[in-house]
Amino acid sequence: MPRLITLLALAPAANALLKPTRRAPVPKLRTPAEVSGGAVASKSSVTSSTLNLAKNIVGAGVLSLPAGIAACSASKKAAVPACGLIAGLGLVSAYCFALVGRACAATGTTTYRGAWESAVDKDSGALITGITTFKTLVGCIAYCIIIGDTAGSLLSGAAVPELLKRRDVFLSLFGAAVLFPLSMLRDLKSLAPASIIGLGGMLYTAGVTVLRALDGTYQKGGRLAAALVKEGKALPKFGGAFSPGGSLLFISMLATSYLAHYNAAAYYDELENPTLPRYNRVVYGGFAMAVAFFVSIAAAGHRTFGAASQGLILNSFAGADKLANAARALVGVAVACTYPLLFKGVREGYFDIAKVSPANQEKQRTPATVAMVALTVLAGIKITDLGFVVAFGGAILGSAIIYVIPSQIALSACKKGKLALGGAEKLACRSINVMGYVLAVLGGTASVLSRMGKI
Repeated sequence: MPRLITLLALAPAANALLKPTRRAPVPKLRTPAEVSGGAVASKSSVTSSTLNLAKNIVGAGVLSLPAGIAACSASKKAAVPACGLIAGLGLVSAYCFALVGRACAATGTTTYRGAWESAVDKDSGALITGITTFKTLVGCIAYCIIIGDTAGSLLSGAAVPELLKRRDVFLSLFGAAVLFPLSMLRDLKSLAPASIIGLGGMLYTAGVTVLRALDGTYQKGGRLAAALVKEGKALPKFGGAFSPGGSLLFISMLATSYLAHYNAAAYYDELENPTLPRYNRVVYGGFAMAVAFFVSIAAAGHRTFGAASQGLILNSFAGADKLANAARALVGVAVACTYPLLFKGVREGYFDIAKVSPANQEKQRTPATVAMVALTVLAGIKITDLGFVVAFGGAILGSAIIYVIPSQIALSACKKGKLALGGAEKLACRSINVMGYVLAVLGGTASVLSRMGKI
């Protein structure tokens, strides 16, 4: 269960409300690079931005959702309300993501921190940057851990040199040959091909999970059920009572599964012809794709294994399942393709905290990227489980980034006359703000109880 809560910690309104009035045209924003003479990022199309956002959200954490449902109940009926909750939180998270873009347009800012400083409090902007930078840095480290774990299981029986099977050697080579080049890509448009590859890997994994839920091969007497017995793995198990503690765990950790809001300003600023209707198409399209992934994998994985769903659902499949083995490899690829989207937040957070000017950012970009990729790879080699710190900090900071900060930016901008919010939207933002604090408390409590072995 601690492993589950760690993985889930990493994993985070109607469109009519977001439609700008014709009397309030959206200003086209200029990036700091354009203002100060640095390198200008390429603009990204709606399609490219949507794919990037979907991949930004859909990471390895989605593969823990079946176990999250099993923590609530092993009954097959439990998947229905669980999937409703997944979709509901996805909608709220999408609305909060859209609020950040609206605030940037209303205040003329281009960063998450800039929107906060303009709308809420200029003196606390460094705290916002610190929160987002820490969360994304931990996410990058966690992805290195997952890549190392996945490679270890896949290479253990492969005909490759023994040296390559060592975790430190493989991760070092992978970091230099794959993670560093991907992290050097300049903008969201450049990352679109990696996002397509990553989404393809997750789509295949979702397909395999759904197929196994329908073909009966893991049911009693099935071909792969026999393979599970031979390999000493747990057989699918269903039934049992509802668990309040498990539900607390699932709800609190699901709350941060749609985390991508640290990049919300960049998605607006780097969009071709950045208007709110186009930005909303990106937001709701990307989140809709993410919800589809989450629901399909969560429901199908739970339907197949029930109480036997492991923290990473692919570990529940038999080693003799060739389709699942291919999915394991593709998940590693998908994680590698998500890494640069998180890394973008780490590097920009460093530049912000260190107060590096846009002109000097270009000079420091390569050495900073080398150092930060090396740091995350080294951490991935030395650390095998981020444990309680990630679960506790992730739950609290994730809720702040997704719900509390965007809603507070919108409410404060409205109070200062910079952003127009109707009565219904004000009520929605206040409710989301309170919900964010509640989810942070629930997440922290679930982390502590899990650490104590109570859930």
